[in-house]
Amino acid sequence: MRLLLTMLLTGGLCFQWAQNAVNVLTPEEQKQGFILLFDGKSLDHWDVRPGQKVWSVVDGAIKSDARQVGGMLLTKEEFPNFVLKAEFRAHPDIHSHIMLRQPRPGTGRQPAGYELQIRDRDPAPRPDGSFLTASLVNVGRAPADAKILPGQWNTVEITMDGTHMVVIYNGKKVVDGHDMRRSSGCIALDLAQPAEAPHADIEFRNLKIKRLP
Repeated sequence: MRLLLTMLLTGGLCFQWAQNAVNVLTPEEQKQGFILLFDGKSLDHWDVRPGQKVWSVVDGAIKSDARQVGGMLLTKEEFPNFVLKAEFRAHPDIHSHIMLRQPRPGTGRQPAGYELQIRDRDPAPRPDGSFLTASLVNVGRAPADAKILPGQWNTVEITMDGTHMVVIYNGKKVVDGHDMRRSSGCIALDLAQPAEAPHADIEFRNLKIKRLP
């Protein structure tokens, strides 16, 4: 009886660890076909350009440095249809993006990728309304209450399936739209306009992706 109880407790602790562990796949995610884009230690899945100083690995996260000019960190691989999971923690003054189906520099003139917006304010609001946090720019606006939770890890899950695009932010569906501008490209982390908020940085972790047919 004591042995059985010990086994049950150990199994429960292992399951809880798997659910809460950072930068690892849960057994269910492995079964579903997810892969890690970041292992918490290296940028092996990312195309790190010579002299790039904006992005680095700090305490198990990919962190920006707002003292730099800004810029993107692109994956080495391209992804047409996929489900992307990510967590980010950011100062509420941040202006950042997760870019989707982003063309690689030097591949000729192409439409820009899709911008998953991470910013709560817009210094130059659009006449028809701004695309703020969790919105897909020019595809769908997230509700006004989809704010950055300061000091906390925010979760985002993005599905890009052909022209159909869905964003789930902190457990709530906030965008469900369609667009046919681009069909494939890289995933990219983007620090935009750091001069707007030189005190604001952003961290990413638990970057996981599953290819769709």
